[in-house]
Amino acid sequence: VTITFSEAVSGFTNADLSVPNGTLSTVSSSDGGVTWTATYTPNANVADTTNVITLNNTGVNDLAGNIGSGTTDSGNFTIATQQPTATVVVADSAL
Repeated sequence: VTITFSEAVSGFTNADLSVPNGTLSTVSSSDGGVTWTATYTPNANVADTTNVITLNNTGVNDLAGNIGSGTTDSGNFTIATQQPTATVVVADSAL
């Protein structure tokens, strides 16, 4: 997952994110706080076509101290981590 702000920010943590049906590694920035990355790991045994990661901007400040407002949503994504199942039929029971 990559989150890019319009300018460098501080105070951004995983607590500012709502993450459905999975977990996110700790967000980190290597460019001074503009671009942040983390790895999303979906939960097992999930089949869901409506997933959105939501950022609560009020937990983020720019370097001048201005507090963000509102929320920002990711695009929708599908999770399909259910294991396959099978049915076995014996055609002739007199083997």
